[in-house]
Amino acid sequence: MSTSIREEIYDDVAVLVVIGNLVAGPDVVVLHDHVKKLVGNGVIRVVVDFSAVSWFGSAMLGVLAASYSTIVTAGGGVRLIGVTAKVAQIMDVTRLSDVFETLPTLDVAMASLRGCDPVEA
Repeated sequence: MSTSIREEIYDDVAVLVVIGNLVAGPDVVVLHDHVKKLVGNGVIRVVVDFSAVSWFGSAMLGVLAASYSTIVTAGGGVRLIGVTAKVAQIMDVTRLSDVFETLPTLDVAMASLRGCDPVEA
């Protein structure tokens, strides 16, 4: 299965729902390309939803770090949701869990990016 990304914009936050296997080559580069397009259009707050990802290979770690760098350099922020136990384990081993904030729901992630309590969002 190839990777696809469904984008939804909520005010000033982009939600990227990643679908498929994130193993190597064009399957992983699509995420960073999408992030660069968003940043180019001034969207610098991004939630990446991995709930529809069946596998997360090592090549994706570099793309995820590059996407993070692109957004943070532009003054924005990234939050992750829908991270499976397998993906969380890979992120723990590589210490990317120290870099990325993984949150339980979209509402909590969006509130976090906006710097407010999710109850007030």
